[in-house]
Order: sequence, then C-alpha cells, then structure tokens
Amino acid sequence: MKDNKTFERSGHVAGLAWGVHGPFRQYVERMSDGQMAARDGAEILATGEAFFPLDVDSTTPDELRFTGSLEFSGHHGMLAVTVEQPWLQHRAGQWELSVVDPFEPAKRMPFVAVEFTDNATGTTRLTEAGTDVFMGNYSEATLFDPVRIIWEEKDEE
Repeated sequence: MKDNKTFERSGHVAGLAWGVHGPFRQYVERMSDGQMAARDGAEILATGEAFFPLDVDSTTPDELRFTGSLEFSGHHGMLAVTVEQPWLQHRAGQWELSVVDPFEPAKRMPFVAVEFTDNATGTTRLTEAGTDVFMGNYSEATLFDPVRIIWEEKDEE
C-alpha cells in the first residue's frame, strides 16, 4: 500500500486491529494491579490485539478514522497509557497512526509511523512524540506491533 488507494475501499473496512507493543502488554500483565481494558466500542481480540471499529461518519479521503480506546493501567495509578481513537493518515507519502494526544486532548499525536507491506498489514515504529507516552522508556523508532486493517469480507481474528 504505497499510496492512499485504500481509502477508495474504505466502505469495506470494518476496523483496525493493533496490539500496540507486546513487551509493554506483558509488562502490564505481570503487575499485580496491571490492567488492559478496551472501551467506547473497542474490543480485545483473542489474539491480544485491540479491535477499533471504523468511524464511518468521519473517515475522509485522507484518513481512516477508528473509534474506541485501549487503556493500560498499573502501579496504583502511576502507569496510565491510553490509545484513543486511532487514525491512519497518509501525509507527504508516509503513513502514520495518530491518537488523541493524552497531554492535550483537543489535539492529535502522531504515535507510530506505519509502513504497509500489503493492503492490510503494516509494521509500526514509535515516533518521537510517542516516546513521551511511555516516559522515555522506549526510544524513537522502536518497533511496535503491526497494525492490521480488518476488511468486512475477512474474519476479525
């Protein structure tokens, strides 16, 4: 998926599956009070990924917008990471996945850069802005979990 031709088929997109970062999920799972919760229409799939449904009403020719949120918490409230309303955006020949900025909720944060290997799967790397969400524990360009566009004609798992 070298360009934004996917948007021509956006009517056939069911949603986005993304596990964020496996090592981070495992870290949260090891905590005595660690939790991962899907909210606002998102679901956790059997694969451990979150499924974010397509927001049909607000998707545009330049972005696939998804609804829902995935929240990680632990350390008695000291750890709180939220991936809210991810959008796949194609800008200047590159793809990125942005989320509601946890520090300025009226804005969006480019969370990971995405490089699609086909019309459904893309590798992701943490952006400089995304490092702030993890308090600098992951450096820019750290490989995160792949994103998967879930098409209506395919299974979600």
